[in-house]
Amino acid sequence: MPRFLDGGMALHRYGIPRRALLASAVGAGVAAGLGGVGSAALGAERPRRWPRYEPTPESLARHPVARWFRQGKFGIFIHWGAYAVPHWGDDAWSSEWYLYAMNAYAKGGVYEHHRATYGQDYPYDAFLSRFRAERFDAESWVRLFERAGARYFVLTSKHHDGFQLFPNSASHRNSALIGPRRDLVGELFRAARGTGLKRGLYYSLGEFYNPALGTAPINPYTREPIPYTGYKPVTDYVEEYEHVHLRTLIHRYDPDILWGDGHGSHDFAGGAGHIFRPERWDWRSDEILAEYYNHAEERGRPKEVLVNDRFIASHADYPAVEGDKPSYALRAAPWEACLTMSRSWGYMDPTYRIKSKEKLVQLLVDIVSKNGNLLLNIGPRADGTIPDWQRERLLAIGEWLDVNGSAVYGSRPWRRAEDGPLRYTVGDDGRFNIITLNRPGPRLTAPADLPIRDGDRVRLLGHPARRLRWSRTADGIEIVMPAAERHGPLAPSAAQDEVYPMVLSVANGGRS
Repeated sequence: MPRFLDGGMALHRYGIPRRALLASAVGAGVAAGLGGVGSAALGAERPRRWPRYEPTPESLARHPVARWFRQGKFGIFIHWGAYAVPHWGDDAWSSEWYLYAMNAYAKGGVYEHHRATYGQDYPYDAFLSRFRAERFDAESWVRLFERAGARYFVLTSKHHDGFQLFPNSASHRNSALIGPRRDLVGELFRAARGTGLKRGLYYSLGEFYNPALGTAPINPYTREPIPYTGYKPVTDYVEEYEHVHLRTLIHRYDPDILWGDGHGSHDFAGGAGHIFRPERWDWRSDEILAEYYNHAEERGRPKEVLVNDRFIASHADYPAVEGDKPSYALRAAPWEACLTMSRSWGYMDPTYRIKSKEKLVQLLVDIVSKNGNLLLNIGPRADGTIPDWQRERLLAIGEWLDVNGSAVYGSRPWRRAEDGPLRYTVGDDGRFNIITLNRPGPRLTAPADLPIRDGDRVRLLGHPARRLRWSRTADGIEIVMPAAERHGPLAPSAAQDEVYPMVLSVANGGRS
């Protein structure tokens, strides 16, 4: 890993190209042609179907959950930013928290790693100009997401380090002026236009360190103040900075989902200090939600949009559950689990705790059976390429969904989600699905109260047999499994006893 910035370019302090600083005046005017919806694209005025949303609990509460979200079930989370340059973490911190972790001298090894690798006078902001995205191909990303069977994606437009992947008038700390000198959000959104993918944007409300939040950055080794690259002084962080960003994302890119984060007030000790916001703080998020909902309703073709529950607003369209859990519970309303493929959200090399392909499909099935969506994370490299091991896992999920997607897309939960290794869904076509997460023997025994009745046909998706023999016994419902399916695809991986789930579809099922 090189310790110094590439030569051959006039650099400002901390490696920011001088021409990027000189170009800052154009940041607010890069909107034209960036793939968003401008006023000319909104179409002629049309009669209102219902009153405008107001920034009040009563008004926002009537916003429905988007049908596409209920039906889509599988999305891809993308944690991509300057933290992909050092791409390092440990058991205490994953790579996207590198800026905070290098300040945590009393917790974890990032503090010592940074000093040993880059030196104590090398600030995090020096990574901004080294985040170049020179091999980023938005169309290839979109093709991969489609092949994976995803129905939506969510890109980090700004993570906790405050670096924005889109141009805006509130800050010069963005990819249009530093590093790639490109509108990365715009490129990905343009590439996905016209596909079946819904397009989402993650936004961190707060930041690790920002002078406007009373947390100006310092050198963690000397404790001396250091500049916050690209910062434009503001007196009101929410109105002049955060809300400017969010309004830019809404009106320029027209996202189908806004995914908030970085909203709390935290001090994880270890010397790194307080982050995100002061203890007493008002994000005034009801204003943003009302504007977002009205924008979606008043565009030329109205569309369904939604927000998660991390805007600290009076309303949220759905809850997001983060990270691996020992188990998930069946919920009456739609929800979302956002998970990593490995230890880290951002790109990290070497990485560890990598989930197998089979395990990821099992997690998808488990979450969907409980009325949830899986938002599965990838962490691209700083050059914009997606590591092969991540691509392989996405493609494996897509291959499984090609065969078994009818048990996932558009499905709804049964009155009970699981029995041991069995999971249940009711397909969009009304078929009842029994999904087994383990390797059944010659016969699979299911509980007697499952909605399988005389005359119902049971088949194994992906198998040529038109129907499987089944009968009722003293132990429940016994289904005879095809002999060939007890080998091959059901064999455990070399490293662990994990298999791809199997879907038994019951025609005329789905009765409660």
